[in-house]
Amino acid sequence: MTLPVVRSSKELAVAFSKDPPKYFVRAEMEMILAEAREKPKNFLFLTLLWQTGARVSELLMTRVRDINLTTRTIGIHTLKRKRKPKRVLPVKPETVGVIAAYIVTEKLESSDFLFKFSRQWAFKIVKKAVLQAGFEEDRAHPHAFRHSFAINCLLQEEPVPITVLKEWLGHANITNTLIYTKILARDARQYFD
Repeated sequence: MTLPVVRSSKELAVAFSKDPPKYFVRAEMEMILAEAREKPKNFLFLTLLWQTGARVSELLMTRVRDINLTTRTIGIHTLKRKRKPKRVLPVKPETVGVIAAYIVTEKLESSDFLFKFSRQWAFKIVKKAVLQAGFEEDRAHPHAFRHSFAINCLLQEEPVPITVLKEWLGHANITNTLIYTKILARDARQYFD
């Protein structure tokens, strides 16, 4: 396996000069998911955004056949990478049960899309859950779930290696993944008072 490299120092400087992305910590995400629990479809959609780091468009392209309940994985079609159009991500055991129940309840076939709603509707689902949980509107965006996934992977007791996170997120360039280390460094300052 070859390690990814940053193509130029200028590219790295540009990435690190951007405003850090908005995200939720685990406890906040649990509050948001609690708000959506009443509607299984919304709950599963939000859970998969949070647990896979998938982009909205990628998750909406996911079909039942992309899910392997036995190996607890989900195949995500990566829109931004032509050379590697699909990435396979692990799914938590408790989420596998939620997915299986949803497939049965919705009577979905292998070729069916997991979610049969538009991108605009997906944004509404996210916004409603975030606002109902009492969080500010500037984080009421699906991409905040993607950022939350990345941050959570790096904050675990045994952090996910940055190169693995890069693949899970479907980043073509490691520079895009390294931005999360900037967030961690910024947020860690509170512990040095």
